[in-house]
Amino acid sequence: MPEQRPRIPWIDALRGLAIILMVPANLAPYFSEPHPMWFRILGSFAAPTFIMLSAGMVVLTGDRHDEHYYLKRGGIIIGVGMLLDTLLWGIFPWTSFDVLYTIGLALPLIYLLRKVDSRELIYISLILFLAAYVLQMFFGYHAEALEVYFDDMFLPTFGRLMQSWFIDGWFPIFPWMGYAVLGALFFRTLFREDSGTSHHFLLLGVVLTAIGFALLFVPLPFIRNIANGAILESRGGYSEIFYPPTFAYIFTSIGIVVLFSNLLRRTKLFGVLSVLGFFGRYSMMVYILHQVIGSLVIEPATAAAGYEYIISGPWFTLVNLGVLGVIYAICYAIEQIKRKHPTRSTVLQVLFGK
Repeated sequence: MPEQRPRIPWIDALRGLAIILMVPANLAPYFSEPHPMWFRILGSFAAPTFIMLSAGMVVLTGDRHDEHYYLKRGGIIIGVGMLLDTLLWGIFPWTSFDVLYTIGLALPLIYLLRKVDSRELIYISLILFLAAYVLQMFFGYHAEALEVYFDDMFLPTFGRLMQSWFIDGWFPIFPWMGYAVLGALFFRTLFREDSGTSHHFLLLGVVLTAIGFALLFVPLPFIRNIANGAILESRGGYSEIFYPPTFAYIFTSIGIVVLFSNLLRRTKLFGVLSVLGFFGRYSMMVYILHQVIGSLVIEPATAAAGYEYIISGPWFTLVNLGVLGVIYAICYAIEQIKRKHPTRSTVLQVLFGK
């Protein structure tokens, strides 16, 4: 089997769509609150898409690599997260638990689970999702994530640190590792049965999404949702609807991933697939660059203009388009360099793609 196979366009496009949605969601702290509900919703489905895709790619490529390969890739991804925490945000790594930590830990785990029986994968994902609910109920959920800054150092208790890792960090183990396990099951089923365009998967996505939105917005007893105010309006300026992640959100997000994976696989709009796919191939660079631009350019520029936040929605939209344009130009330059000097090392492949 060759080391590299041709890329799958709809997977790149789905990853690209997720990263484009993630950019404004992660720049939300520079946007005045309250954020519109449509904005909050659109930015809430990037993270589960990334996590499920990362797990799915382990399933697709696992027979060509060993566990050491995924330990190395996972370690590099975690290392990127640690560098961003340290150099960009000025916080001690492993306190706030960023999404890159979750993805990095998931890669070797999914490699070990990639051939586990499908029914057992369902059970494992259900346990991870249910554990999130039980732990939140038993230990509580902090409205502010744990972050230990270098200029305001304190020593968190071991219990508080564990709570950040497993319950109420930005992307704690429970329930986010459940998305990785479910992503492995979804992709294995998708390709084993060649059912990516089947009506069954499309119907499943529509039904789960509809149930999820009903659970989110219809006042229901014993269901924590937006209707009864159980979901935070924002957390540190970020306004996604998974603070905390609830059953309503989990239903909706899984439905969205299944639905859009089918829609993108069916689409004949190759121009759309090409643009989205370009961003998808450079998802790690887009993630790093938009965080850097936000912290080192947008925030000081807004302050220099005499504002604490960007107040105007159209201006915020223009800023995001500008950020995406700058990132596209940088990634395009990287693409030209890669054509002459293909990436060989694992570190460069994680950062710039193969």
